[in-house]
Amino acid sequence: MKTFAVMLLLVFVSFSACKSTDKKVKGPKGEYIVASIKKDTVARKEIQLIFDEEKGQVSGKAVCNSYSATYVVSGNNIKFSPAVSTKMMCHEGTSIEYNFFQALLNAKTFSLKSNKLSLLDAEEQPILIAK
Repeated sequence: MKTFAVMLLLVFVSFSACKSTDKKVKGPKGEYIVASIKKDTVARKEIQLIFDEEKGQVSGKAVCNSYSATYVVSGNNIKFSPAVSTKMMCHEGTSIEYNFFQALLNAKTFSLKSNKLSLLDAEEQPILIAK
């Protein structure tokens, strides 16, 4: 019986030692205002990104329409679902909203530095910057 207890203890200690010590990378949370999409400045349009980390949901107001999408973070990788949005007509914002939603879909990784969120494409090029 003592041998069994000792072996059980050794197995437990072995598994505990194998536990990962990597820090879990957290995704974006809170509210950001989009400053640029690709290289186009859109800060005056006040496109919101409101991240709800618990629900894995991002929402806000694009130029004319409210939207919502889900997202998943794994390490520095990020993947957004296609956004669901209202369909209000907006002459000045149609192309900007389209580019915004495409940027979300094309985002592969992200970086957070000094409260600045950067979404990057597959070539690690910034496609959306928000503060």
